[in-house]
Amino acid sequence: MENNVFQKPSNAFIAASWLALFAGVLAFIIGLWNADMELNEKGYYFTVLMFGLFAAISLQKAVRDQLEGIRVTNIYY
Repeated sequence: MENNVFQKPSNAFIAASWLALFAGVLAFIIGLWNADMELNEKGYYFTVLMFGLFAAISLQKAVRDQLEGIRVTNIYY
């Protein structure tokens, strides 16, 4: 049997993570706004940003679920 001890991250780590996420997204969107590209190109890069955010959050949840003993399929990784 495994004895996994779940350690909750500190509030400072959570706040720093949210701040980094918002700063990165804001910088990316400001860069897109100021870019000299067609609107469809900007939309493409914005969609890539959204897919990347979804993938990162989804992977984070899968790892957390596995650590908490919730079944996660290997194909998901």
